[in-house]
Amino acid sequence: MKNLFIISLCFLSIGFVAQAQTKKPIKKITTTGKTTPAKTTTSTAKTAATPTTTKAATKPVETDEKTGVKPASKSTKQTKSNAGNTTSYKAALGLKFIYGVALTGKVFIKENAALEGILRYNGAGGLGSNIAFTGLYEYHAPIKGIDGLRWYLGGGGHLNHFSWKDSDADAVTTFGVAGVLGLEYKFANLPLAISADWQPAYIISSPSGFSAENGGIGIKYTF
Repeated sequence: MKNLFIISLCFLSIGFVAQAQTKKPIKKITTTGKTTPAKTTTSTAKTAATPTTTKAATKPVETDEKTGVKPASKSTKQTKSNAGNTTSYKAALGLKFIYGVALTGKVFIKENAALEGILRYNGAGGLGSNIAFTGLYEYHAPIKGIDGLRWYLGGGGHLNHFSWKDSDADAVTTFGVAGVLGLEYKFANLPLAISADWQPAYIISSPSGFSAENGGIGIKYTF
């Protein structure tokens, strides 16, 4: 009986050992199975987070395009559309009347400063021919309330040549200084400007004296 009891205990212990060895892999498999979904969930969370980040990155770009690019393009279009309505110009050629006929040319060297040259012919009432050249430096300033209207003031040099028509007297050439005071209006939609000015001169050479018959009404083609 003792031997039979000992043998049965041996079999029971062997059975417990066998069961313990078979249960260990099952626990490992179970734990592995538990961790695998966790990893899958983490990767899923990462992949789900990726498009969310992409959407967040694209939203500011869309906002910038709505607020920044479109207004800039509109202002550019407005600038182009207003380019033909400017009341300023760089240079001009034209004619001036009243004290004879004069050919004028003006070039702006600054926004409010210009050089003007005036070549005038005057028949002197049929007595002869009078040719004069005046070079001026002019300062321009706008008149508030009227777009395109400016006043100008300046000074420069004056050269005059007079020859008699029916006389043996010698021709006379004089020189002196000149001033100018006038108004000018530039049309907004046309390359034209009109002006009215007075250009007094003082003759330094002999015979010296003051000359007030200079200036007139002018019209110029602007560039």
